[in-house]
This record gives sequence, structure tokens and C-alpha cells, in this order.
Amino acid sequence: MTILDLQETLAKEVGRILKDVATENAAGEKVSGVTVHRQQLPIIVSDEEDASQFFPYAIVRLTEGACADDDSPWDVTADVILGVHDEDARNQGHEHIMVMCQRLIDRFAAKPLLNGKYWAHPNIEWAVQDADAYPYYFGGVRITFSVPKIGRSMTVYD
Repeated sequence: MTILDLQETLAKEVGRILKDVATENAAGEKVSGVTVHRQQLPIIVSDEEDASQFFPYAIVRLTEGACADDDSPWDVTADVILGVHDEDARNQGHEHIMVMCQRLIDRFAAKPLLNGKYWAHPNIEWAVQDADAYPYYFGGVRITFSVPKIGRSMTVYD
């Protein structure tokens, strides 16, 4: 098991969990689900492109890992960052973010095991951006997973 395998597996699960969330893209078209990216958004490569093309999205970002001792698994922190576009004049796009956060929280609170290998700790955190960025809304969920590791060998290699 590798940390990158956790990221890939979690990205697929996030896409599955959010596949039927209805939002709009920056062109005002109704869309279902989000595009899931690993670690960060793609780079904008031309002057005709802008960041609005990526909405709605989820980024699965692994931020840190630690291991207490030889017998413990890795504790790996994953942030699922969410972004949506909503031009409704009611300025309530945060509701899309909160629905997505709740779905992710419910999934890992009820069934903490991911792919039979990774266990979500119960101390799940969430946040919604507090600054006004209309028509863009952001938030996310932080989950720490126990990730199996290879034990140390007592064999000496030259």
C-alpha cells in the first residue's frame, strides 16, 4: 500500500459520493457531480483559459503523514477541497458546499473503511470559506486515515 494509492482510491470514492450533486458550471449549464483532481487544479496554459473552467470540482490533497512507532500505521491527513460556481442572486451557493461536505462526512463516519485498507479516524473536520467570493464558493473536509505500512526488517544489507 502506498500513500499515492490512498489518494487515488479516495479520489475515486469522492467522485462516487458526489456524482449526483446538481450544480452549475461557469457557463451556467446544469451539471451533476464534480471533476475530481488529485493534489491541485491543472495549470492554465493559455490566455483564453481561466480558473472558472474547473468548476465544480473536488481536490483530494494529501497534506501530511506521521507514524508514532514501528508497530503503528501511518496517519495520513487528506483534505477534500470543494469549489462550486453559483450565480443565483440569493447568494446561497454555500449550500452546495455544505451538502457535499455532509455527504463525505456521513460516508466516512458510517463506514470508515476505504477499499478494505484505509481506516478513517472519527475526528473529521469541515469548513466553509467565510470571505465573499461570489459567484464562487469553497469549502472542504479534512479526514485522517490510518494507512498500513511495511514493517522494518532486522536484516542488514551492505
